[in-house]
Amino acid sequence: MRGMAISGSGEGKKFISMEEYKKQIIEKTNIEPYLGTLNLKVEKSLIDDLKKVEGILIKGFSKDGITYGNVKCFLIDIRKIDAAVLLPEKSKYRDVVEIIASESLRKKLAIKDGDSVEFQFKPFIKEEKLSLYAKPFIGGKEGNVTIYYDSPFIEGRRDLCYFRKNKNSYRKSLYSKNIASIIFEDNEKDAYEKLMKWIKERGYAIMSPVRKVRYKKLNEWQMEVKISTN
Repeated sequence: MRGMAISGSGEGKKFISMEEYKKQIIEKTNIEPYLGTLNLKVEKSLIDDLKKVEGILIKGFSKDGITYGNVKCFLIDIRKIDAAVLLPEKSKYRDVVEIIASESLRKKLAIKDGDSVEFQFKPFIKEEKLSLYAKPFIGGKEGNVTIYYDSPFIEGRRDLCYFRKNKNSYRKSLYSKNIASIIFEDNEKDAYEKLMKWIKERGYAIMSPVRKVRYKKLNEWQMEVKISTN
């Protein structure tokens, strides 16, 4: 992913400093946020897709008669620095992402307004609930959601899933408590291998075939895993 650095209104610093948000961000992302965000102007289609993807939920709250909304969060990497994209449900932005890290990214990476900044999404754990219409298939075709029973990089057995009923399709519900996920635009094999390596490094047990979800600009690999509580 790539975006252009722009100046923000300072609202990010205000909201990150609120203890109700800050505490959740630290717990759920392992990032103690620097009080300020790096704003990147991106394609509107990226924002539209992220609104559809289940991310890490930072819950909203009410304080002094004011309601502060939920914030969706996605872990990312910027030049080997751990960071996260914040997507407030009440954001006024339509083509801007706000990025947090444990230090000022502008200072650390010498970023100026107008600079092009590249970032990559990192694997994370989430919950997922999908109701779909599935059709068994053998070959290389894909649906809106494709469940692969063989390698996703060869023709093989798979379920093609759609959000609307199709001829010869059947109702299929997917609900999993712990879904290992990685979001990507291109390089699907690289993203798949990164997700599998991440699962292995954490000792998670794989509980389902891998599935690929297609959005307008982005794609996502998903796999149900069992997380040891020991």
